Amino acid sequence: MEISHINEFVTLAHFKNYFKASQVLYIAQSTLSKHIVALENECGYQLIDRSNKQIRLTEAGELFLHYAELILQNHKEMQEQLQKQTASEITTIQLGTSRVMIEYGITEIVSKSIKTHPNLRFKVHEGFEPDLHRMIDEGKIDVSFLREKEAAIGSERYTYMSERLCAVVDQSHQYANESTITLDMLEDTELYMTPDFTLEHELFLSVCKKEQFFPIISFTAPRIENLLEMVHIGEGVALIMEQQARYFADEAIAIIPFEPQITTYINMTIHEHVKINDAIAHFIDLIKLNDKIE
Repeated sequence: MEISHINEFVTLAHFKNYFKASQVLYIAQSTLSKHIVALENECGYQLIDRSNKQIRLTEAGELFLHYAELILQNHKEMQEQLQKQTASEITTIQLGTSRVMIEYGITEIVSKSIKTHPNLRFKVHEGFEPDLHRMIDEGKIDVSFLREKEAAIGSERYTYMSERLCAVVDQSHQYANESTITLDMLEDTELYMTPDFTLEHELFLSVCKKEQFFPIISFTAPRIENLLEMVHIGEGVALIMEQQARYFADEAIAIIPFEPQITTYINMTIHEHVKINDAIAHFIDLIKLNDKIE
């Protein structure tokens, strides 16, 4: 017997009117009538007295109603308990990443983790380091992938990737065939970079200060695609982290090592409040198996 048909019978017994019951159930009167007949056929007893226009239950119908109400109550309790059980098994990871989800392969690892652990959930907070550090301080991030100056140290920290800053130019640019681009080659050259609060921008300015070099940073933007578009239509040089440049670049782009070398690290941190279960441990293991440290 279908639980929906049992529910329809109880509703009809309550209203004693096909029209009112069908309205409450959002089904046609003819459909309701067919379902009641189907119930009678299944149990082998007539449940509705059809000898007059007023709906009355037969003795069998009264008995059926008693057990039908118990069945519905038990079904409701079962659903509630199952939902509680499922909720208790769900693990949600608040994942903070500094603009590195897709181009660094982290999205693919997240997908693999969910396939292995269907009750694993990810809520991604993607942004710049200052905002993410604030969220970490507030306890709103469980696992983070941040760009940092040094490789990770500690049992709950892991270096997922190291990469260097590169010069990116259009294939028509005079530097397109160079093996490296040095700081002195950028004199009087327009530079395109990520905003000044990003780590790569900060480290570049530190090198410039040390070498007493005064860069012409004519354009900054958070999205790599905008920097590459400026490379295509402008005459300048973009300074972009290598992995990001390679992910977004097309055939008309040349990616050239920059000297002096500026290296940053994408470090994964499991924050102190996190209780590591099998699902989280599996995600961490996948990250370690897919590291891109050179």
